[in-house]
Amino acid sequence: MLTTASSANHEFVKSLGADYVIDYRKEDFVKKVLELTDGIGVDLVLDTVGRDNADESVKALAFNGQIAFIAGPPNVNDAISFVHPLSFHQVALGSVHQSNNVKEQRKLAEMGNRMLLLLQENRLNALVEKVISLEEVPAALDELATRRVKGKIVAVIDK
Repeated sequence: MLTTASSANHEFVKSLGADYVIDYRKEDFVKKVLELTDGIGVDLVLDTVGRDNADESVKALAFNGQIAFIAGPPNVNDAISFVHPLSFHQVALGSVHQSNNVKEQRKLAEMGNRMLLLLQENRLNALVEKVISLEEVPAALDELATRRVKGKIVAVIDK
């Protein structure tokens, strides 16, 4: 598994299972992916950064590669090619709540319940970096905006 991270986070992402980490601040990650894969590219990209990054991530995909994104889609019109077919998958689980599709709403609830069970059984690491009070939320949002948070920040709301 290949991933990108700043050099300060290389050991952290390796501890999560990455085989090779590319420092996106020092290297062109598309060029490095193609180098590491002998010009073939990767089969799957999960892009959590944003639209501009997703545009670049598409260039790292292999023939029939797939990209899933949560922070902005790549420019699909520029990426569509009959000689290099790709699959695009938008992850927007929250939108199911706005739909009238009860079947999909139930599936989402089942996924949530399964994740909670895995957490209770200590089989899933939620990567909680810190727990804060409700009053600390504005500062935490500022911190998240820097994109230097390794895990999740959880706000505890007292009743």
